[in-house]
Amino acid sequence: MRQGAAPALKKAGGAIVNTASIAGLGRAGSSLAYGATKAGVVSLTQNLARALAPDVRVNAIAPGAVDSSWMVEWSNEERQQSIERALLKRRCQPEDLAEVILFLGFGAAMVTGQTVTVDGGLTL
Repeated sequence: MRQGAAPALKKAGGAIVNTASIAGLGRAGSSLAYGATKAGVVSLTQNLARALAPDVRVNAIAPGAVDSSWMVEWSNEERQQSIERALLKRRCQPEDLAEVILFLGFGAAMVTGQTVTVDGGLTL
């Protein structure tokens, strides 16, 4: 990445937004392997932020339960429980993630190396 896209990203003053997961932040996830790989994304985000600064900002989002095809395997009871546990009393929608990605990609000029949890307060 550093050798391929880095010059163009630096020239453009670009931003990278990775997708991690709450599982990568030491919270409940679907499996050990999934949690480990998402923790790797969090670490990659921090290390790329250091390597590409000051010209490129690098951040990540860490979604919780997202209302998507991934939840097809969830029972209605599991879905309802995730809503009840979330402080905002709803499941995250793909649009909620897009909003934070746009903020980190095109705003947030002083934010780099961070992973923003987007879960409606599910993990609090």
